[in-house]
Amino acid sequence: MLLNLVQQHLDFIVFILALLAERFLPLVSWYHPNTFLTAVFRALGKRVFRKSEPASYQYLSSSLCFTLVILVIMTLVVLLLEFAYYPELLAGLILYLCLEWRSVESKALRIARLVKQNQKSTARELLKPLLARQVDKLSGPGLCKAIMETLILRVARHYFSVIFFYLLFGPMASLAYRLLTLIHQAWRKDIMPNSPFLKSLSWLLYILEWLPTRILALTIAASKASKLSIHYIKHYGRHFYQINSGWLLSCCSASVGVQLGGPAIYQDTRFDKMRIGTERLPQADDITVLINRLNQARGFWLLVIFGIEIIKTML
Repeated sequence: MLLNLVQQHLDFIVFILALLAERFLPLVSWYHPNTFLTAVFRALGKRVFRKSEPASYQYLSSSLCFTLVILVIMTLVVLLLEFAYYPELLAGLILYLCLEWRSVESKALRIARLVKQNQKSTARELLKPLLARQVDKLSGPGLCKAIMETLILRVARHYFSVIFFYLLFGPMASLAYRLLTLIHQAWRKDIMPNSPFLKSLSWLLYILEWLPTRILALTIAASKASKLSIHYIKHYGRHFYQINSGWLLSCCSASVGVQLGGPAIYQDTRFDKMRIGTERLPQADDITVLINRLNQARGFWLLVIFGIEIIKTML
């Protein structure tokens, strides 16, 4: 009886185990497969990118590059799934490797402690690998703002969106999406954010993230400051340089009660990004508040997923 029950709900059990493993047994970055893949993708980007070439060449070269990379990796994984004795377990492993929450949360909390202790130089060194922008001259509030924005966007893309694609379209869809985010993240280390080389990949990610990003943003907005969140979306989010990010930052800014966004420096070039909100600048304690808001959103959707699974079982 118990064995039959486990077999009937093996997919859901593996899904829960993957979430628990990411939470309590996160892989260290220096032996995580994503670290190796990021290094490979960064080298490919340097090889293909030609700054002097026209925009049409850069559109085409980047599109062919990331398409070929995704097809090769996906083909290998599909073959593994075909020959796996328990493909559900391999699917759970894929989800586990694609998820990223605990590691960035731990770094955010550590940066908050360093800012409180006025160890800004150490906080900058800890923050630097997480961002494509320059952080050498960031003040205490600037460090808090940068890590809060990074936490918001990474959790949205590397946790909520991964789960969204996994539940709706399966492990291969979540893997393909996660690989695209890794490629984009690796290329941004050496290429200006407004480069035509990044445009095709950025637009593809924008389309893929359109729905899950807005679901998460509205969930955060519903937890606190709903009217202010909608106001910020109308006045800031819809006019942000990246609208998906604008929705998320607008809702988080209203929910936590701090200002987000603002100018950033990439490769010694200043980009005047829009400031979101009129409240005070972030402080170290606001990082913990933000993590609580994100945890509330996660708890809500986990309850929804559990409820759906129970209803399916009853039917």
